[in-house]
Amino acid sequence: MHHQLAAARRAHFAYLGCMITIKQIVARARGRARTAAILFIGVLLVMTAMATAVIAAPTHTLTIQSTEQLQLSPKDEKSWFERGPWPLIGTGLTLIITNGIAVGLIYLQSSRSFNALLRQRKIEHLSASLNEFYNPLLALLDINKEIFDQTGPSSFPRDEDGHTAAALVWKETKKKILTNNAQIETILRTKTHLLEEADSLDAYHRLLVHVAMYETFQKVQTDLYKRFFFPTDIRPHVVSKREAVLEAYYQAIGEQI
Repeated sequence: MHHQLAAARRAHFAYLGCMITIKQIVARARGRARTAAILFIGVLLVMTAMATAVIAAPTHTLTIQSTEQLQLSPKDEKSWFERGPWPLIGTGLTLIITNGIAVGLIYLQSSRSFNALLRQRKIEHLSASLNEFYNPLLALLDINKEIFDQTGPSSFPRDEDGHTAAALVWKETKKKILTNNAQIETILRTKTHLLEEADSLDAYHRLLVHVAMYETFQKVQTDLYKRFFFPTDIRPHVVSKREAVLEAYYQAIGEQI
């Protein structure tokens, strides 16, 4: 009897150690790997229940040899659940139910951890979309427009002296527009993976062509430039997509809180 109890205790401690290790594995597993880990746990728990039932079963018999006459008291009648294999079946079912609850708790915890990780990655992606694509792109477009409206050819005075002075100012401020255009081109070439879900690179094609040709036409003056004017509809498009990303970002932040 003492041997059986000791064996049962060792099996119990080994089981607890396995459960802790498996819980950590399942928490780190993702997708199909997590499903496979949970199925493996279920099989392992059934095998543990069967092994524990075997350990709990009596494995020794006691033989008494005596020359004296023994008087045995009447044997107490046992209930049906105390006879035959029912005690072992009851032990096995208890372990299976207990372990099933443990597996369920592990699954719920791993699911929550996985969903929390997905939300965090979504927040990081939306934040990068704002900070690395839409915000700087919108700022550069607005700066260029302000410079062009305030110092560009359309703002030149009609008198000769004023026109000459304004042209000199425009010559210098145009350099800033060219610098900003280079940054716009870099964003459109390297950050398109941060586009909003309903956005596409095709919407920025004319802008990309414009910033490329604008620099060329500073060196070669030609009427062909009229074919590559700045697309006036690009700013409303950027504003619209930025608002969509911003709304999704605030919604994701609210879900995380």
